[in-house]
Amino acid sequence: MNMLVTSAGRRVKVVQYLKKAINDIGGNVIAVDCDINAPALYFADEYEIIPRIDDKEYLSSILAICEKRNIKGVISLIDPELEILAKHKSRFDEIGTSLILSELDMIQYSFDKQETYNYLTELGIAAVPTYSRLEEVEELLNKHELAFPLVIKPGKGSASIGIEIVSNKADLGNVFLKEANLIIQPHYLEREFGIDVYIDMINGELVDLFIKEKIKMRSGETDKSISVHNEKIESVVKDFISKTNFVGPIDIDCFEYKGEYYISEINPRFGGGYPHAYEMGCDFMKYIVANLDGNANESYEGYKYEEGYVMMKYDDVVLRKEK
Repeated sequence: MNMLVTSAGRRVKVVQYLKKAINDIGGNVIAVDCDINAPALYFADEYEIIPRIDDKEYLSSILAICEKRNIKGVISLIDPELEILAKHKSRFDEIGTSLILSELDMIQYSFDKQETYNYLTELGIAAVPTYSRLEEVEELLNKHELAFPLVIKPGKGSASIGIEIVSNKADLGNVFLKEANLIIQPHYLEREFGIDVYIDMINGELVDLFIKEKIKMRSGETDKSISVHNEKIESVVKDFISKTNFVGPIDIDCFEYKGEYYISEINPRFGGGYPHAYEMGCDFMKYIVANLDGNANESYEGYKYEEGYVMMKYDDVVLRKEK
């Protein structure tokens, strides 16, 4: 069984974990990226350089690699690529390659933060209130139904790029004058959590989850976190999965506010904090291999990790010789 990791970038740990699982069954991991200096390339069994995702040859290059290397499954690690791959799922099916990601509609709901809120609210799932119209927010502020500080961010952004926190109406209006397609949310200042979830790709059942309280963030990724057990969050996740059609690895962000929990974002891929889950025994790679072999995983029966363990990520250096 050979696996392809696309847009490998800096996700060295994910490539290493996947390589261990695939090598154990006699397969190889091939990493691809448009940048020859993407560190994760050099931790796979082999690598190839491909065009950028906005290049017209991008998709054909991925499909060609899958055919040439007899790829069983494809995992993408960046948001913009997910929609492109999902739109062409049938072309991968035709060559016997499975995409390790959710269906297109789930990905589109996830990538648009206003749509995420609307979708979850319609399903009766608690989500961080999200607004796209400045006039609506100003009206809520005047009625004291919303209060500063407020968070403003791109409606289709990722990696915490472009986020601003405003504390008055003047700043709120100025930010909206500078950019288009922004959304506004209340700034919940209590606690933030990340939940790594694996949903079986065959039967759609919850297989595993890992809850971490975020201690320190950098560029939208969790740098420091502590493992926790939380029955309320566990219940929110179970309810979410029972009402949606996500599959495979997903990453959910949620905030605590006045003792309740609200989903903020859904990332239908491995999250940047997944190494914490893996090192604590939540081996999503094993679940992926089982699904690609046509086997459903055992359904979730409770936490598979201990609470109270702190993850501290740090940088390392990779050197390569120019050819």
